[in-house]
Amino acid sequence: MFRRFLPALALALAACSGGDDGAPVRVDMIGEAREFRTQITASPSREAALLLAATAQGLVRRDAEGQIDPGLAQRWTVLDDGRTYVFRLNDVTWNDGTALTAGQVARVLRNASRPGSRNPLAPLLADIEDINAVTPQILEIVLERPRIDFLQLLAAPELAILIDGSGLGPFEIAEGYEPDSEMILLSPHREPPEEVDGEAAAPLPIAPNETVELRFLPAAMAVARFDAGMTGLVTGGDWTTLLIAEAIDPPTAQLRIDAAEGLFGLAVVEQRGFVSSPQGREILSLAIDRAALADHFGRQEAEPRFTIVPEAAEGIAYSIAPPWQDNALPMRREFARQAVAQWRAANGEIPPIRIALPDAPGSRVIFAVLRMSWAAIGVPVTRVGWTEDADLRLVDRIAATESATWYLEQFRCGQRLPCSDAFRRAMQAIEDAPSERARSIRITEAALELQSAAPFIPLTRPIRWSLVTPRLSGFTVNSFASHPLDALLPPTG
Repeated sequence: MFRRFLPALALALAACSGGDDGAPVRVDMIGEAREFRTQITASPSREAALLLAATAQGLVRRDAEGQIDPGLAQRWTVLDDGRTYVFRLNDVTWNDGTALTAGQVARVLRNASRPGSRNPLAPLLADIEDINAVTPQILEIVLERPRIDFLQLLAAPELAILIDGSGLGPFEIAEGYEPDSEMILLSPHREPPEEVDGEAAAPLPIAPNETVELRFLPAAMAVARFDAGMTGLVTGGDWTTLLIAEAIDPPTAQLRIDAAEGLFGLAVVEQRGFVSSPQGREILSLAIDRAALADHFGRQEAEPRFTIVPEAAEGIAYSIAPPWQDNALPMRREFARQAVAQWRAANGEIPPIRIALPDAPGSRVIFAVLRMSWAAIGVPVTRVGWTEDADLRLVDRIAATESATWYLEQFRCGQRLPCSDAFRRAMQAIEDAPSERARSIRITEAALELQSAAPFIPLTRPIRWSLVTPRLSGFTVNSFASHPLDALLPPTG
């Protein structure tokens, strides 16, 4: 169905196509244009994160391979066995001509990490003991304990340095464009020209291929534009939209898939009926045919996930796999059928479980597997619209760091998801750990308590897909799905 639609759309767009090595880099991001004008108080959407990373940076950022790269800091030193970080800032200026200072950065980071902060990463920043502007260009951050993933946290979009809604990124939105424009032209950020004999020198010209034309579009429109040669990059795709990209049968080298780390599964957003107890939620989890889901996706990246916190996450000291994981699916389902029969005998008929999924072709695959899996144990389900009331809602989120604590914090008690006193106590015990070894053990214990509380049913690892033309040879797949717009073209000179 998608293949029949896309070529017709591509023909309609073809008259507008064009571009060569000297043309602007054309990027279509799946989604809607969004931005941040004030303090960051929620995790940015994929669309917002892309625009934020392009126009605002933190002290560090991720490069095209997902590794840590200098951002507003040109370099840093780690002292005291990982407890102290000293950053030297780049010589950069705001649009009003004033210099970026360590004091400004310190205020933003203090606000983000203070108790009661609405920044979504605030709980992960609780290890910060002090932030000091040593000089206008030197910033010192002192931690209560070493944190291996601290630079990864600083590279997250949530910790971009925004002052009065403005940031300092590799790009800035060109004059005459707004963040909600149909197309946003991004121009490279340039420092003001130096004065010569008391007069400002003429600014250096900006070549078209130094700019980026950024559009936010539905997946089908973006893919059709790529098929027509109108854009060089479509990015931000996931399991639910992968079928749309596959419909144009792109060359293997052009359909690139980030095998990411993070969460892809069902969050329990309403505790009623069979999903009101952790035992019921675990029954649902063990009955899912994840292998069938992976087969439907047809990609090796569709690695089934059975635990909320991946066992390979940094800080996990020993296995946290559920005891049923290695049992054959028929055996698991027989156990589940008995549990469902007992629940029905005690409570009556099970109301259909409402599952909210995005309006995308891959959602039909997900729902079909869930319906088949749960029908096999006698649990009815129904699909509801993305904005409607639901019992389970699809969550697709890339982890900001490799640490297990990132996963734990996504389910910290008080977020209107199922929780337990045991998990709350386990989270507090992490903070009170007397040593790194003890902390790792307590992180693992918290992961087990989270698994027992079952606020989330994992399905597979998350992915991000992109369609990439050969011109953009700087694009590299990585586990953080990091693709900075200023690194898409190969370096020149």
